[in-house]
Amino acid sequence: MYPSFRLKRKYDAQILTGSITDVPGLSWGLPTVLAGADVKYFFAGLPTYFEWGRSDIHTFWDESAILRHGRPDAFRWQSPDGETVLVYYQGSYGFFNAVTGPHTYKYVMDNLPGMLEAMEKKGTPFNVARYIHNGVDNYPPDVKISHIVKEWNNRWAFPKLIVATNSMFFEELEKQCEDVRTFRGELPHTDYVVGAISTAKETTINRLTHDRLHAAEKFATVASLASDYVYPAEKIRQAYDNVLLYDEHTWGKDYPAGKLQDWAWNEKSHYAYKAAGLTEPILSRSLDKIANKIELKEKGRHIVIFNPLSFKRTDVVRLNRFDTKEPFEVINVETGQKVPYQIVELKSPQAPVPYAAYHYARGQFENKELFELVFIARDVPSFGYKTYRLSPIKKAITPVSRVVVKENGLENRFFKVKIDPQTGAVESIFDKELSRELVDKKAPHKLNQFVAKWVQTGKQEVAKKAKIQKGQNGPVYGSIVVSGQGAGCPQITQEIILYEKIKRIDFANRILKDSTPLLEFYFAFPFKTTGKPDFRFEGTNSVIKPIRDQFPGSNSNYYAVQHWADVSDGKAGITLSCVDSHLLEFGGLWPCYVSQAHHGVTPPDFGREFVKESQITKGHMYSFILNSNFRTNFQPVQQGDMLFRYSITTHKNGWKEGNCHDFGWAICNPLIPVEMHGKKQGTLERTMSFCQVDKPNVFLLTLKRAEDGDGIIVRLIETEGKDATATLSIPHLTIKQAYRTNLVEENKDKAAFTEHTITAPIKAFGITTFRFRT
Repeated sequence: MYPSFRLKRKYDAQILTGSITDVPGLSWGLPTVLAGADVKYFFAGLPTYFEWGRSDIHTFWDESAILRHGRPDAFRWQSPDGETVLVYYQGSYGFFNAVTGPHTYKYVMDNLPGMLEAMEKKGTPFNVARYIHNGVDNYPPDVKISHIVKEWNNRWAFPKLIVATNSMFFEELEKQCEDVRTFRGELPHTDYVVGAISTAKETTINRLTHDRLHAAEKFATVASLASDYVYPAEKIRQAYDNVLLYDEHTWGKDYPAGKLQDWAWNEKSHYAYKAAGLTEPILSRSLDKIANKIELKEKGRHIVIFNPLSFKRTDVVRLNRFDTKEPFEVINVETGQKVPYQIVELKSPQAPVPYAAYHYARGQFENKELFELVFIARDVPSFGYKTYRLSPIKKAITPVSRVVVKENGLENRFFKVKIDPQTGAVESIFDKELSRELVDKKAPHKLNQFVAKWVQTGKQEVAKKAKIQKGQNGPVYGSIVVSGQGAGCPQITQEIILYEKIKRIDFANRILKDSTPLLEFYFAFPFKTTGKPDFRFEGTNSVIKPIRDQFPGSNSNYYAVQHWADVSDGKAGITLSCVDSHLLEFGGLWPCYVSQAHHGVTPPDFGREFVKESQITKGHMYSFILNSNFRTNFQPVQQGDMLFRYSITTHKNGWKEGNCHDFGWAICNPLIPVEMHGKKQGTLERTMSFCQVDKPNVFLLTLKRAEDGDGIIVRLIETEGKDATATLSIPHLTIKQAYRTNLVEENKDKAAFTEHTITAPIKAFGITTFRFRT
């Protein structure tokens, strides 16, 4: 949206229509964003992949339940917050039933009359039709269409052809759309969400950058207000552009092999690496500028813990490359309390932690690379920070571990975990607070078990040759480490972590993928429910209940998940957060349904109906992490070192009571430590919140400098489906003017504000944006 509206401002243009082509799926958050930017119309150029060469399989949705008289038709698409956009669909990229559009007068003469006659026979209710020449799927505009239209209109009085924009077409169409249908929900993707895991490593990098860049943007804004830091608007823009360019389909050429594919993939992967590389210095420099403004009253080493999220947190802090030779205590400078900590040593280059081999190699000549300081920071303020001090002591304190680490299990005050000695997977998790077993012991796979599926046969294999050993054991956490190997993976290393004071279980899974093609990889999470499982997951600006909240007959085999998914049975629930991977399957391990346009070998279970609600009887989830079966556009083979991390927690009752949003966002946005040295004068307190939101279901999504340089932009989102009136407090700035804007920062009306607050209503699952001046 932002790149398009930059062009709007530059050329004083009008943007009323959005469009998409070549992607068989639509995120439910899209109408929220379109309507929020005052975009009224949407052209859905969804491809007809599943009709290519076959007539015996189903497509990505049930057209008979959506289109009243077949193609083309229009409908209204209602967003989670109740707004709507007018959608027009005609199939095959927008070329009716062809793959390309009219390119000569003769082509139009041979095809258009028959198309119009067929539409009339079907009872098409419109007297206007969209007949596109090209301009889709990486094709530039062509003056040829103007010559065709001129020749046609010189020869024929009817039908009249008009060279038009999408918006001109929709303005005519809308006059005839009073009685069109309205649909709510997601159109889950079939192809490209799976294609993204044809290059799983780079996709995980870009997924992490999404959150990291949001944090960098927010802290860069604070740093520019609190110090002499110059807000890096152009670098932030470049980072977002590269994130989007990596996410944009596709991942390779039509023939994805050889030197041209190597070149294409090198360029594509560059977007993910560049976005991450641009983001990190923005974040680190912003935090350093803020930390250098904090008053430090004592000499020595301090650690400032930054919270990028807008709710108070008690969470894990990990400071890597930790260098100390003298004994010390960790002191909360606000209370003076001593904080238990743990020094974690990296003992293997295969450890399932980020960049383990790099740190291990450097640790052979720079010792601090091997060590990490870990402790629990309590009550870190919402979107703010808290300061701790490392105080030297004469004699080291012997750490006391309260997490029990056994040969085949772990136990703390919250959970008892048992590891299957044969497979190394989790066979049991007993929740002591809920007094219930969390793992379905009758499931075909155990929890956190690696599952490989051979595309050609459908045969499933789990990891073998499991070796289980004790991992870490200290006052903060304990762990078990499992190593083994599986199909296409000569090396698999997994760590299961229990914390002494935090109710969650972490799983870190590192795989070394070889060049074996035609494989799908999964990690299994067969959760046990006592009744019918009720699944929810965070989609794009939405919370989705599978099957209910989606278009009729659309893909229910797998879903693209943002920060969390939850399964409950009315009495209790389990929340799973997937840090690195985006695809989840609910209720079982279901067939992959990438179309024949993209899949290489046709799987034996291809063409089956999508999963029905009656089949989802178990609380099982499968994380779909990797696929290597593509004929075009994607990498058919991938190899390398990859890390997939997960966290789970439990709760009573349903997903709202489980505070799933905060759990998932916290897992994916860890606390960020910055080390400082020496006594320091400063204008900032040692503990501070830059802003707070007074409603727990309203979340600070964005804090940034305005695109036009005029003021600060703040964006809030409602996360539980409840209308709210929220007050945003910014205690350290004086607000002089405040406006409500649309999503692309165009002022709408004045907002209610005081010297330090802005208050406004926000709809259920709505997004509200403000501009304020200081």
